[in-house]
Amino acid sequence: MARNSFWYGLELGFSVFAAFLTSIIVARAIGPVRLGPFNYVMWLTNITTTVGSLGLPMTTRKYMAEHLNRGEAGVAHAIYRFALKLQVLISIAILFLAVGLVFVSGDPGYHLISILLVLSLTPRMIGFIPSQANSAAEMMRWNTAPSVIGAGINVGITLFSIWVGWGLVGVAASVAAGAIVETTLKLRSVHGWLGSTPVDPISPALKRRLFSYSGQGLVLMLLNVVVWDRSDMVILKSMNSDIRQITFFSIAFNLSDRLLKLPEAFGNSLSVTMMAQYGRGQDRLRQLTTVGAKYSFLLALPLLAGTACLSRPVVGLLYGSAYRPLIPVLTVAALLAIPKALIASPTALLQATESQGFLIWAGCLCGALDIGMDIWLTPTYGALGAAIANGTAQTAAAVAIWYRVHRIYGMNPLFRSLGRIATSGALMAAVVLLIGYVVPGWIGMIVSVVAGALVWCVTLRWLGALDESDRERFLHVGKVLPTKARPVFNRMVALLA
Repeated sequence: MARNSFWYGLELGFSVFAAFLTSIIVARAIGPVRLGPFNYVMWLTNITTTVGSLGLPMTTRKYMAEHLNRGEAGVAHAIYRFALKLQVLISIAILFLAVGLVFVSGDPGYHLISILLVLSLTPRMIGFIPSQANSAAEMMRWNTAPSVIGAGINVGITLFSIWVGWGLVGVAASVAAGAIVETTLKLRSVHGWLGSTPVDPISPALKRRLFSYSGQGLVLMLLNVVVWDRSDMVILKSMNSDIRQITFFSIAFNLSDRLLKLPEAFGNSLSVTMMAQYGRGQDRLRQLTTVGAKYSFLLALPLLAGTACLSRPVVGLLYGSAYRPLIPVLTVAALLAIPKALIASPTALLQATESQGFLIWAGCLCGALDIGMDIWLTPTYGALGAAIANGTAQTAAAVAIWYRVHRIYGMNPLFRSLGRIATSGALMAAVVLLIGYVVPGWIGMIVSVVAGALVWCVTLRWLGALDESDRERFLHVGKVLPTKARPVFNRMVALLA
């Protein structure tokens, strides 16, 4: 888990930095009015890529991991080839359908931009399968280099496009180019470790499990689009005439989502390990869930709470006065994204044990809550209303899923630990707000970050949020560090735990 978290964290860290840099440059160069329709089309292609996969990526990872850890590599290879062929056919069909929709119902002024974004659908959808195959082998480092190279190409073409005046056409072309390169490299990586393995037949019983799990995964994907993704943009676009509101909501959602990438790196590695553990035996799944939730919350809380407290100077200094209405939207989006950090581990537990039924019911109810609140709030409050609706639905989903897991496994010790971490976060936020109010500008923001980090570390120790078992885990992970760095790391662990 530590190794996979490092490699996936490196991949996400680069993508977060690249996306953050390019988003600021593009937002300043394009402006909130022109950027709104582009963000809307980009979001549509993203959800088409996800939902159009029909749950195949998650199915690939789940069953490849299970059979690899049972010593049945031939069956795992057959599952990979079956999923890849099906994904190719689906992606080609969706590509032709999407191109037709662009010309039939798309904005004529954005036809070329939309076509370029649509062209990225096929490589992105195909790339899901080799990416999940590498994850099933618990070797996520094989995904890191392709992702970093693809993101680098995306950033390079984007910056060049803004420089030479290609505008959003160049930005859209960069998305397609990066996706093609990334998928090609991932396909090569899987062929390198799996290509020589003989292909065993897939039994009829296993095929039934694959299709059943994939169908449930598709329903979950649809629900995730409503509850976890920016589906609020559809209602926002139709019920609020200010096109800038789409830009404000999209930027706030993206920034909050990017901040969740660090705990997501750990959560995704946890999910990989849990699915592999299911193939080895189910006895440690509860412990993995507890540890995953605690550390994800520990990583996410200071990032998101700190961003909410510093939203005014961050928006003013980075985006400029034209984006001032973004400030309250970012504050609300960041705060209400905190519960999302707690979702990964219980969701992975229910998926690993093939207990996705409750996730579907919870998603339906929370999706209805999100849509209802959107209809109520977005006509008057615009992006702020959409952020409140989305965040409230996320919080309700997190509470429902944890209630279910607690009923089955019992999680009282975990909830006590989360309470101590939350108290530390509240004290940190109070200090950051106070310093930001007294000392404005860049200096105040830097001082707030430093002081908040100190308060965070001190209160974690004071409240005993990290115990002896945490200390042992951290010290064990520290053994992979260079020899000279270990004493410093060990002293930091001793201070915190």
